[in-house]
Amino acid sequence: MPNKPPDDDSWRSVPPPPRPPPLPDAPASDPRIPEGSADYSAALADSAAYKRGDITFEELQRRVLARALPPHPLGDGYLMMTPPPPPPGIRSSFNPLRMPGDWRGTWGEVAMTLFAGDITHAEYERLHAAAHPGCRR
Repeated sequence: MPNKPPDDDSWRSVPPPPRPPPLPDAPASDPRIPEGSADYSAALADSAAYKRGDITFEELQRRVLARALPPHPLGDGYLMMTPPPPPPGIRSSFNPLRMPGDWRGTWGEVAMTLFAGDITHAEYERLHAAAHPGCRR
């Protein structure tokens, strides 16, 4: 008996589904977001409006909660880790306002508004407690 494939196309390999297009880097809408950063401009726009006094803290909190940003998979402590300085003689391209791509769509976007200086650490903690009441602090 000869070895032949089935009559249908079930023996053919199925190509993987197409990948979604990569998300763009941060738009130039806020000059504080450096090149190569993931986009957190919406969170930054709200925190800047709060810092200018255009909106109240309650409105900022409402907007943050409306985004329903989940915690980062590595936890809030990961977001608060400060990277070590580079060794002497090594130039660093570290910029505290450059958001890593894995923070996109997570609570990291709100953490970036703290690093930008638009909210205080106490305000960050209040927002975090409202958004993630079960999260360890």
